[in-house]
Amino acid sequence: MEDPLLVRSAGEYGLSERALEIQSLLPTALATLKEVIAKPQFDPANSQETIRFFGPELEVNLYGPPLLRRLKNQAPKMKLELKSDIRVPFGPLENGDAHFAFSGLSPTSATSQLHRFSLGRFKYCCLVNKAHPLAGKAITLEDYVEQDHITIMITGSGHSIIDEKLAKLGHQRNVAVKVGSFFGAMNFCGQTDLMFLVPSIFDERTLTGHNVVACPVPEFLEDHRQEFFLYWHERYHRDPMVKWVRNTIKETTKHFRTNG
Repeated sequence: MEDPLLVRSAGEYGLSERALEIQSLLPTALATLKEVIAKPQFDPANSQETIRFFGPELEVNLYGPPLLRRLKNQAPKMKLELKSDIRVPFGPLENGDAHFAFSGLSPTSATSQLHRFSLGRFKYCCLVNKAHPLAGKAITLEDYVEQDHITIMITGSGHSIIDEKLAKLGHQRNVAVKVGSFFGAMNFCGQTDLMFLVPSIFDERTLTGHNVVACPVPEFLEDHRQEFFLYWHERYHRDPMVKWVRNTIKETTKHFRTNG
């Protein structure tokens, strides 16, 4: 070694001039290294980051507004980007186009790279327009199968689980309309005699605005539940901004988990 760190003198080893020089530089070098590897800080009050979400319009419209209200108070310079598409709920997480995804579905790929927590688990109700003969009444199985229904095409087939439950009971329903939009379906329901089965997560103001009322589901659907999740990818799991947003969403959705 051309520049040894230890030299032998009088039978003992001591630091060479090069070693002494390195020793004098170590405090500064270690302080710099500590600064480099230290966890980055996130200051919500001054952050100008854009938080990107992806998910069906139901979840986007349900969870987006309370988050925005919290941001206005705690992170006024931050922005939200919320895109609705029910066909590819997890693709934007896998390719990095979104920080978060809302979904009531479970991923079929890259599952080891995805994290999630529950946003609430909800009962179902039947929506009909205010003038419908069943408005405000208890709905029986016979009532349910006699109606024309509208469904959401989440996976291409509407509420297939419901149809499976009916088939086991020897019944089937008539799905007259399938659409790709939750609010479009609710608007349809408010202007026709169609029945729309939905998670019971909206308040009365939202339903009234669409000329619909909620009715209890038939007995065969009383145990049917829908759980929604917030998903994020491993690439953002330790990001300080993403961690702060996750905690904020937990706070803004607390009442859904306790009252759903």
